[in-house]
Amino acid sequence: MDCAKKIASLVAVILCLSGTVEAQRHASFRWRGFYSAIGGAYAFNLNRGADINGVADTVVGYELQISCGYQFSRAAGVGIGVNYLHDANGVFNLLPTYVELRSHFMRTELTPYTVLQVGYNIPLGAATETVKVEKGGLYFGASIGARYSFSKNAAIGLHGGYQLINLHNVSRSDGEGNPLLSDVSTLSIVNAGLTLYF
Repeated sequence: MDCAKKIASLVAVILCLSGTVEAQRHASFRWRGFYSAIGGAYAFNLNRGADINGVADTVVGYELQISCGYQFSRAAGVGIGVNYLHDANGVFNLLPTYVELRSHFMRTELTPYTVLQVGYNIPLGAATETVKVEKGGLYFGASIGARYSFSKNAAIGLHGGYQLINLHNVSRSDGEGNPLLSDVSTLSIVNAGLTLYF
């Protein structure tokens, strides 16, 4: 009788421990340590329409973000990243580089998160001669989303965000090489996309 009780107790302890280990393993993406994130999004201008230089009336196509950093706690992570921003009309390609503050609010499989990014836009050139972005400017990004973790080492997130992009020395020509304007342009962009964490 004692042997049966001991075996039953041992089995119960093993099942309890294995369930706890399984729950810990899948409870959330690691909340402390180094992280990497790769994301893609569709983006478009809020201020498209007649504008001072013809840049803000273009529709932005897509962007690709890559960042890495260190998560100090679930509510504080600091990293660096780059974002390739491509305009669907071929007017400009930008490479914002930034420092980011990333926060995840719960240690569960599904958690809300926020990201704040501050940096500088690097213009990569244009596919058209009518509009040229010769100098970058301030970049600010903010997004909110939800992340679902498959394990401590893999997760996926859905997000929506806002970006403020400042560009300098934006020149526009009439198609015959005659410059019309050279000024500062500010783009207000909203985006929505997916991010993979590993």
